[in-house]
Amino acid sequence: MNTLKPLPGKASILIVGAGIQGLSLAFNLAERGVRDILVLDAGYWQGGASGRNGTLIRGAFSSPEWTRFFAHSCHLWQGLSKRLGENVMYSRRGYTMVGERSSTAALLDRTLEVHKTSGITSSLLTPTQLREVLPALAHERVSAALHLPDSGVAPHHAAMYAYRQACEARGVAIHYGTEVTAIDQSAGRISGVQVGARRIAADTVVLAGGAESNRLAQLAGVALDGYPMRLEAMALEPTRALIGPAVALLDRLCYMHQTARGEVVGGAEVAERPQHTLNADVPVMAATARAYLEMFPQLGHARILRQWAGLVHISRDFGPLLGAHGQLPGLFISAGWCYGHAGAPAAGEFLARAIINGDVDERMRPFAVDRFERNQPVVEPGIVLSHFE
Repeated sequence: MNTLKPLPGKASILIVGAGIQGLSLAFNLAERGVRDILVLDAGYWQGGASGRNGTLIRGAFSSPEWTRFFAHSCHLWQGLSKRLGENVMYSRRGYTMVGERSSTAALLDRTLEVHKTSGITSSLLTPTQLREVLPALAHERVSAALHLPDSGVAPHHAAMYAYRQACEARGVAIHYGTEVTAIDQSAGRISGVQVGARRIAADTVVLAGGAESNRLAQLAGVALDGYPMRLEAMALEPTRALIGPAVALLDRLCYMHQTARGEVVGGAEVAERPQHTLNADVPVMAATARAYLEMFPQLGHARILRQWAGLVHISRDFGPLLGAHGQLPGLFISAGWCYGHAGAPAAGEFLARAIINGDVDERMRPFAVDRFERNQPVVEPGIVLSHFE
């Protein structure tokens, strides 16, 4: 394991954060011939959000910007096992966006037009089609449902293992339990990092530290939008197969899917102040249980096996912050990820190209780090997260 090797004195590109975003970037850089890549993570293997997410791969949203980005990422997921040489266990089981209110039905109508314009395969299901796709759903509560057949799920443990193996096979050095304590500058640009008393020189540093993004930006002496946010999920005891595709209950801010073992896994969001804690709480559990019971009544007898929390970094418009940080040459950002698992393949590809040759892909450009300074937020009404006011 690279973690057993001593830290080098320098790196061509140093990535802070070895979750799925950091490893996807490292893989894409190595695949393009970059050498001496170093990835540092203060935590343990899969200890952050990359080991605590819902594993859903959603290939389209309601805005053109989110849809173009995540459609490309979904496409990459489908061929990722072959590229990495390990099975990421991607399951193309589909993803259904369910609306109960008439206003949500109107949103799904507009979403379908966005998908058509973007070349996305999706369809509004008729009542008969919806009964075929989700027979256990409480159909009397549904006003509209939009189905994405190319989306699905990919277990985070399989994806993380595959990315790590592929990175290490290409010579990427990955060190967990290694905290960056300072980020150095020289002549107005990035020059390296400090790990305790040890200095590691690097002309390019990428911050991909998830919930620690604001703290890491402070080490670099720059501003970064957003704040840490706690997300929660739970798993029910195994039951017979009831839910085929992944599901987003838009009006309940709830997502869910059923694993191959029969466990229903997902969560619902409740409005709360930003919290930097892994403690799960009863209101989220209750909201999730209510959504499950009312929308899939056959789950009423199932017991809750476990409930857990994870921390992510959220931007003001809930979209990623991806690209160069304009205040400090040599510093790049991958933060703001509330759908970081699904977006990792595209983010790694786009950011690697931007670092290597300055090429900013049009699908990445709307998520620039400085977009709030330019008053250009990206409005995405189709996410299942609660906005803090």
